[in-house]
Amino acid sequence: NFASHLQNLQAQMTEFETSAEPLQEWLNSTEVRVQESSARLHDLPAKKQELSKLQVL
Repeated sequence: NFASHLQNLQAQMTEFETSAEPLQEWLNSTEVRVQESSARLHDLPAKKQELSKLQVL
């Protein structure tokens, strides 16, 4: 019974990891875009333009 409970938990964890993969990919790509955009922010108009771009994400 304990072993089957552990197997059930392991199956749930695997299912969760699989379902979280698209979210993790989105987070990674968003992080890259934010880092790239912050490298270009030198003046206020550019910052406002980047903010409006990022808000669309």
